[in-house]
Amino acid sequence: MEKNNSKNRVLIIAPVGRDAQGMAELLVSQGFEAQICCSLAECAAHIQSGTGALILTEEALELGSLSHLFEALAAQPSWSELPLIILTTGGESRLARLLELAAEAAGSVTLLERPVHTTTLIRSLEVALNSRRRQYQVRDFLEEQRRTERELREAHEQLADRARQLETLVESRTAKLAESNERLRREMDEREALRRKLLHAQEEERRRIARELHDQMGQNLTALNVGLKSLLDGQSRSGLGSRVQHLQELATQTARDLHRVAVELRPAVLDDLGLVKAIRALIETWCTRYRIDVDFEAGQYKAAGISSEIETILYRIIQEALNNVAKHSGATRVALVLRRTEEQVQAIIEDDGRGFDARATSQSGNGSGRLGLLGIRERLGIVGGNFKIESAPKRGATLFVRIPILKAHEKEKKAK
Repeated sequence: MEKNNSKNRVLIIAPVGRDAQGMAELLVSQGFEAQICCSLAECAAHIQSGTGALILTEEALELGSLSHLFEALAAQPSWSELPLIILTTGGESRLARLLELAAEAAGSVTLLERPVHTTTLIRSLEVALNSRRRQYQVRDFLEEQRRTERELREAHEQLADRARQLETLVESRTAKLAESNERLRREMDEREALRRKLLHAQEEERRRIARELHDQMGQNLTALNVGLKSLLDGQSRSGLGSRVQHLQELATQTARDLHRVAVELRPAVLDDLGLVKAIRALIETWCTRYRIDVDFEAGQYKAAGISSEIETILYRIIQEALNNVAKHSGATRVALVLRRTEEQVQAIIEDDGRGFDARATSQSGNGSGRLGLLGIRERLGIVGGNFKIESAPKRGATLFVRIPILKAHEKEKKAK
């Protein structure tokens, strides 16, 4: 048995004769740790510091300081019930009195009638100490449970604090992200508005230049041509007449070229008669120039409710697509379809030329080749449109253009 341990210490109170000394020597010889108390007050002090069991004779209960002992026993924690072994001389009235005192002490009491056999005392003490050890185990378990509960509570509080910190951090970062998104949205709106204004300014400049070319330069060239014709009619020398005739032809060709450039810059028919007639005029000039047939179908296109911005963009895309067909495709025939559904305007340009690898062109992101993808993409981006190309080597190419009507209206209102 472990020595010098208060949990196993046995307190002895026997005020008469050598009873205390004799029991202490017996217990020590049996491996117990014994402590003789000279008074109940001393015993109460040892109980408060911790002990395994208490042996006392009935004479000790007749001492005048029992209150100290009872107070110490009553002050025990809930898990503790100090074992009491009381040695008595017997007698019914005396036993009744001892039991009454034991009940008042609220302890675990064992009564042994003297003379007590050594084996009985030792066995009773072993039972008492085993019970006491189980009490200490209960105490340790309760302390461990309280410590665990405290640690869990602290961990829960830490988790709650961390959760609050994370929530605050998330709210802060969410606010910053929302602010960044809003700033980005404003920048995108500003860029889109700027791009829209730039396109509008370009079209206005085209219109101004086309008008000046048509009105001023065209009149000058016409006057020059008339003057040359008059000069040619009035000359008799064939050499001078030949030169004047050459200048007249040059002036006529220059006038035609200026007219064509003016039309390409900004066809007046687009402003005056609308998209369909402007495209027909474009196709007529284009077919004559490049000797490529074009089948144009616009029976399902209705111009009502379509903004001039959309029609201008469609005209420019078709113009660019036709020019690229002439430059790159080697086609002999082009089919052009213009139509309108409830939600969008569509344009389809298909040629029977040599074709190309549409996937490679799309993945390269280079808008300078073939159908001028970059320019088409930029124009469509202004009105929320999109396009798709289907092509393969030796199988021609088809360009699908779609512009949502409602979305375009919303963008137009927003720009205003």
